[in-house]
Amino acid sequence: MKKIMKNAVCSVMVLTLAVSMTACGKTQSSGVTKVKVGTGNAMPPYCSLDDKGEPVGYDVAVLKEIDKRLDKYEFDIQSMDFNTLIVSIDSGALDVVSHQLVKSDARKEKYLFPEQYYCLSPMSLCVKKDSGIKTLADMAGKSINQSPTSYEYSMLMAYNESHPGKELKINAVSDLSTADGFKQVSNGQVDASLTYQSTYDSVQKELKLDNLSLTDVVMVEDTYIMCAKGKDDLNTAIDGALKDMVKDGTLSKIASEYLGQDVFSKYADMVSTTVK
Repeated sequence: MKKIMKNAVCSVMVLTLAVSMTACGKTQSSGVTKVKVGTGNAMPPYCSLDDKGEPVGYDVAVLKEIDKRLDKYEFDIQSMDFNTLIVSIDSGALDVVSHQLVKSDARKEKYLFPEQYYCLSPMSLCVKKDSGIKTLADMAGKSINQSPTSYEYSMLMAYNESHPGKELKINAVSDLSTADGFKQVSNGQVDASLTYQSTYDSVQKELKLDNLSLTDVVMVEDTYIMCAKGKDDLNTAIDGALKDMVKDGTLSKIASEYLGQDVFSKYADMVSTTVK
């Protein structure tokens, strides 16, 4: 009888311990908030898909590092095209979007942004070698393609407003790939394409258009991770992580790895004025 009672007590203790451990696991799990994060799928080296369909690039590396530093959050990173990203965060399907976005006044009315930018994006002009174009001033009266939904379109429009008589001809285009844009410059359909050095190098490896060249940097954007309204705590947490990553050199390291240069030390004094 004593042996039976002893076994019964042990069984109860084991069961109690198991329940306790299970409850503890639930507490730890419920203490972590899952965050749905969206990034792009066709903008190398910032955000694209590898051969296995997995998201890769600078933005993805930064997001993963932030995820490591935020114990209270767990990031679920998904790749999709840009228009889908915006629709998804507007509908509540995404909590965060990372796609080299700028903090315009129009966007600040709809979304939350950390104080700290996560990248500086220097942009140059892809032009024909014999065009004589070296700066935006050389583009007076000349044509360039740009999506009307992009911040770069607003920046170019703002440039035109501040340079009367020396405006660029901005062609509003949609769904034009970078490669096709370069081809249009090459065959003379437009005079220039606004792009990044790394993007130019990546696309030119495939196209190998010998009559094209890239100008020096003509403008620099400070780009931000964007959070949905109501995600104030998450936005603050991301901001804190980014500030720490600037201080300890992590962002500079990631930039050097994926972008080929430390954009934080090189272009901080060239950040473009925010467009309203």
